[in-house]
Amino acid sequence: MIRQFKFPLILFLIGALITIFGAWAKILHLAFADKALTAGMLLQGAAVINAIYLLLKTK
Repeated sequence: MIRQFKFPLILFLIGALITIFGAWAKILHLAFADKALTAGMLLQGAAVINAIYLLLKTK
């Protein structure tokens, strides 16, 4: 059962890393910080939606 959630978990962790990087860039007032935060949060949201879909799809 855990194998089917491998892709959403990896996607969520990548999104979390990008979000942390974006927060660090925001603290340093770098120009791309907003884009990094947005990309990270979108990846995390996509991972959660994918995990919910896989959970509802299984019997």
